[in-house]
Amino acid sequence: MPGEQFTVGAVGVGPVGTIMAAWLAEAGANVVVADIPARIAQVRESGLQVRWFDRHLGHRVGTVDSVRSLAEVEPDCIFIATKACILKRIMPEVSEAAGAHSLVLSVQNGVGTEDEIARYVPAENVCRMVVNYAGGCAEDGEAHINWFKPPNFLGPFRDREEPRLARLVEMLNSAGLTSEMVDSVTIKKKAFLKTILNSALMPICGVMGLTMKEATDGKATRRLAENLLREGLSVAERLGYDYGEGILEKCFGYLETGGDHHPSMSIDLRNKRPTEIDFINGKILEIGRRFTDLDMSVNRVMVSLVMAREIMNGTRAPDEIPDFVLEK
Repeated sequence: MPGEQFTVGAVGVGPVGTIMAAWLAEAGANVVVADIPARIAQVRESGLQVRWFDRHLGHRVGTVDSVRSLAEVEPDCIFIATKACILKRIMPEVSEAAGAHSLVLSVQNGVGTEDEIARYVPAENVCRMVVNYAGGCAEDGEAHINWFKPPNFLGPFRDREEPRLARLVEMLNSAGLTSEMVDSVTIKKKAFLKTILNSALMPICGVMGLTMKEATDGKATRRLAENLLREGLSVAERLGYDYGEGILEKCFGYLETGGDHHPSMSIDLRNKRPTEIDFINGKILEIGRRFTDLDMSVNRVMVSLVMAREIMNGTRAPDEIPDFVLEK
């Protein structure tokens, strides 16, 4: 209810999670975070710190040593801002922390994260956020926003009146992180478009070590990104998602705001961490292959290249390549 303390559990406070949690704390939420020990130690020492041009947010927040310990604070909402590739590993603990009451909000990249969450918690408590900001974290844990293309979108997995989700949107807006609440169909449509956008540059930047600006400025890489966009949009069309006239040009306009920013997949490959390729280009390829007349060759190549890099980095076993990637 308005006026009552609203408690938010934050699972994962990298760049995206730190920004989300800091803005909710700015709006008056009681924020409690769970992450790896090194990150928790930073938060305990310095709080959550975010810079956005000349604006600085600094908030002391609660911390716990494990995700399941969030149950002790009885959160109204738990948001997950980890990489999508670790969802299966963390969801048993999230489920325990959420119980039958808490909303669980996916603040993640890719297609289908909310479906995975709904395997562990009641579907009526599952929500999705499509994030339209990006940033990074310094070694001391301070986050910065590189760009923001408002609004963010939040929506339920199953349509019903949900005042807690509405309150999240209200708080984000009151603190200046402009967001909009949409229905369950629209949030899936928005999430698929955001995934198409991520699919166009993330693997190119990751494999080649480029910033988003370098990839969009280069003639060859720009054409490659255009082909990835076209494949993704062709799949979206078959799913019934109409993004209107001039969507290809609008996609490039969005991507060009990224500037000299290395997307997360590039950073993950450089630091020999698992990537979210399965939930991004992998999902587009997996869905697109159902329509036998669609050419998905560019996505297939990019998925193969990223997964090959993961195998070289030791973050993916050679037998963990999905069969649909290897199909002729």
